[in-house]
Amino acid sequence: MIKETLKSLGLTQNEVEIYLTLLNAPELSVNEIGSRSGLHRQVCYDALDRLLEKGFVSFISKDHKKFFKALDPEKIITYLDNKKDEINSILPQLQGIYVQKQEDTDVELIKGKMVVRTILNDIVKTLKEQGGEMLATGIEEAKFVEFDEIAIKQYINRMKKGKFKEKLLARETAEIFYEGSQSEYRLLPEELFNPNPAHIYGDKIATIVWGNPVFGIIIKSKQLADANRKHFEILWNMAKKRK
Repeated sequence: MIKETLKSLGLTQNEVEIYLTLLNAPELSVNEIGSRSGLHRQVCYDALDRLLEKGFVSFISKDHKKFFKALDPEKIITYLDNKKDEINSILPQLQGIYVQKQEDTDVELIKGKMVVRTILNDIVKTLKEQGGEMLATGIEEAKFVEFDEIAIKQYINRMKKGKFKEKLLARETAEIFYEGSQSEYRLLPEELFNPNPAHIYGDKIATIVWGNPVFGIIIKSKQLADANRKHFEILWNMAKKRK
């Protein structure tokens, strides 16, 4: 878990191994680092140079020999803050390029733990920009809660705060619902219920495919969104109202 998280911050496998090796010792020479980590001497030098640049390690000289030490892990926050500042400095240029490349139809594939959060954030963002309401089929709130309960609660609060509306088609046997002015549920029998949720909002449709891993697909297409709205209305009129 620790190694994977460090790698997700932009460290290479060798950099992670050396940083963790140094955390377990006051200070080490390159030969000692290589011996403990199992990495070749030149590989250690290359990785140490990069770790010095990133602010993860430091060194002192003793008798014309370098000894390296890991900096306090709290320095990782400083590293991330610096990266954030670097991104912010070029963000206007990146946004300009991104806008120029936009097309009428776009497909985005998401995978893993951030699927639900990414889709829900995009729903709120799009409703703010384009208005309208969110329509969804295949809603089984128990699965959403199990997958990312915090994201669901944040989404509901943002929907309430923005005074946005959503219509949701759930399974007849469902037991979890989010009551409130923001949400209206209707119930479908098992034979009409699609277990993979589809969200229709603005000019987009976002589908979640439950599995291991979980996938999300966000399609930007006004034509497809409008077609799915018509299909949704048919199911909505057939569905039972909640008592």
